[in-house]
Amino acid sequence: QQQQQQQQQQLGPFHEINLQYPNLQQIHHNPNIYSIENFLTQDECTRIIAKSKPHLQPCLIKNDRNGKMQQDPVRTSTTAHLPQCEVPTIVKKITNMARCTKEQLEILQVLHYREGQEFVPHTDGYSGRYSACGFERSSRLVTVFCYLNDVCEGGSTYFPQLDLDIRPKKGMAVIHFPADVELREDGRTLHQGKVAVDDKWLLTTWVWEGERCDTFSG
Repeated sequence: QQQQQQQQQQLGPFHEINLQYPNLQQIHHNPNIYSIENFLTQDECTRIIAKSKPHLQPCLIKNDRNGKMQQDPVRTSTTAHLPQCEVPTIVKKITNMARCTKEQLEILQVLHYREGQEFVPHTDGYSGRYSACGFERSSRLVTVFCYLNDVCEGGSTYFPQLDLDIRPKKGMAVIHFPADVELREDGRTLHQGKVAVDDKWLLTTWVWEGERCDTFSG
């Protein structure tokens, strides 16, 4: 554990976002985590949910033993992709805030959690370069997720190593950094989506170090 703490103290620098973005607030220091209230308008949240509802599918992963797709045991929500071309103003908000190009954004995902569904503790990054999601030998540098509805009970986002619990609020974005610019994972950003009681809707994406190699923007 002491060795891990020393390694984490050596992390950085991290990707620089636009610290002058309206309503940006730092809610944790070292590691830095930010929130932006009203990042999405009430109407944008409502429209994203409506667009995504007909396309929701279980979160699937590939079984390495038999090669078949199966329900992800750590994320029990349903998900839908949201094409960038359908929400250009939202893509522009994200790229302006995160100081990146739209080609650096992973496919926009909408997640829906019903009562009893959750996302167990996990990190969003990896150490070193890897290829996934249309990116070659790159890595995730920034996580951006936005709550699409108010949630009265359950479903908060919790960072256990930081004892930071974030209550979903419609339109609010949360930004954290799963790895530094040297592509070293920051394990302190371990987080979870607590078990939902009320319905919870999220929009999420990640900023990668390089631009995607495929032409599919989700």
